[in-house]
Amino acid sequence: MTKKLFARILLFGGLVLLLALFAWEACAEDLTVVEVRSNIPLSEKDQVFHDYYINSGSNQGLKQHLVVTATRKITVRDATGTQTYGDMMVPVGQLKVIFVGEKFAVAREVKLIGREDEPMIEQTGIMIGDKVDLKASFVDNHKVPSQKSAEKARVNEPKASPIATAKPEPAAPAPTEQKAVEKTTENIPSPEGEVEKTAEAVEDAAI
Repeated sequence: MTKKLFARILLFGGLVLLLALFAWEACAEDLTVVEVRSNIPLSEKDQVFHDYYINSGSNQGLKQHLVVTATRKITVRDATGTQTYGDMMVPVGQLKVIFVGEKFAVAREVKLIGREDEPMIEQTGIMIGDKVDLKASFVDNHKVPSQKSAEKARVNEPKASPIATAKPEPAAPAPTEQKAVEKTTENIPSPEGEVEKTAEAVEDAAI
């Protein structure tokens, strides 16, 4: 009798533990971006930050400097929108946790994931409603750059200098050719001299 009771207690305890694990996994999958806040810069020197608020914190294993992946649920339908084929979770970008509370956390954007090897999304950038995936999370102790400094880094990237296409300057004439040109110009009578000779010829004919 005692063995059967003990076996039932173990079985009941195992079921409770299994249900607790399933519930924990279900809650872990519900990590979501619930709000996005950004500061208003008062001058060009002020840095721009975007804070992404997550609806779970240390109670779901989040900690400071943890880099997580923001994903978006995409429903696949046919062209008419009547037939649904299923859902897929598409990665959007990476977030780094900068503050952790018991039931919420604040993160900032590390980078956006390119669409070269990922399905297209209608709206780029991390937004409210995106899910937070902890499967590929890792700890990064580097400082998260602001959006303004990141844009400056892209602008200041070295660019390849274009190949010069300027036409070569014409070569100077050789000394012998230059002398020949000068002699030719010396032998050409000036217009003033021709006018004087013509006037003298008219006066002689008149006499």
